Amino acid sequence: MPKISAPTVVQHRAAQRAAILRAAEALLIEGGVAGVTPRAVGERAGLARSSFYEYFPSKDDLLTAIAIEAFDQWAAEIDEALEEVEPGMPRLKAYIDTTMRMTADGKHELASVLQQADLEPSSFDDIMALHDKLMSPVKAVLAQLGIAELTAYAALVQGLLNAGMQLVAHGVLPATASQQVYDLLTSGLPIPAQPWL
Repeated sequence: MPKISAPTVVQHRAAQRAAILRAAEALLIEGGVAGVTPRAVGERAGLARSSFYEYFPSKDDLLTAIAIEAFDQWAAEIDEALEEVEPGMPRLKAYIDTTMRMTADGKHELASVLQQADLEPSSFDDIMALHDKLMSPVKAVLAQLGIAELTAYAALVQGLLNAGMQLVAHGVLPATASQQVYDLLTSGLPIPAQPWL
């Protein structure tokens, strides 16, 4: 029986799988999708290349697992941030604030890199289903506000959030981007009064 580095085989396998995931995440951030190969991941994780295939049949499976874990962590943090916030506009503001802060903390970096992956259709569908799940807090807030056509408006809100996240990624302060997104959603463009000519 192979030597294990944990009290049980189950714990050993969980630790090795986690090591592969962390190694692949680091490689993704450093060199993009192209840098994630079974050999590179195995070396970074301190495991034999063959260990990669014991846990992930293909690179697509590994990238999908990374995306699922990232989406789950993102969703859990959003849920925790909104848990004590009263419904309606305060929750919308808290959702935007949390999204911009998490982006500034680098928590969206993996998702940005994973968008470059040319995944198999089934893997892509799995990730898109998770992305749709992340829209549920936006839809819940919009429903609380009495907005009809939730799917369409949630997509529009998400588009504006993505633009705010891009601003943060390019150096805009999270609080500034958050306020701009919130103001645009709630008040529209800040067009100055036009003087009569």
